[in-house]
Amino acid sequence: MTEETPHAVTERFYRMLGLARRAGKTVLGTSVICEQMRAKKKPVLILVSSFASEGTRRRLFRKSSFYNIPCLTVESPCDVLGHLMGVPGTLAAVAVTDPGFARELSLECK
Repeated sequence: MTEETPHAVTERFYRMLGLARRAGKTVLGTSVICEQMRAKKKPVLILVSSFASEGTRRRLFRKSSFYNIPCLTVESPCDVLGHLMGVPGTLAAVAVTDPGFARELSLECK
């Protein structure tokens, strides 16, 4: 059994997140994610950049706790997350709407 390097785990996480984006199973941006949490079809996982502002992190964690949606912090800079998701500029949070992608991504975060 070989032990994976942190870089390999990060690359696999980014690939899985990119697949979820191309499959149309993501919601991008804090305000859109908050709106989606109030909707009938809620996200199943929220990923927040550890580089996001304290207010943004606090807002998403409180709302996700209220709606009983898992919210994880990822060690990815906002500009890298934005680039990965095809957004010009920075991106503080991504919500995943598919349970399969959410399960795989949450395993990669641990």
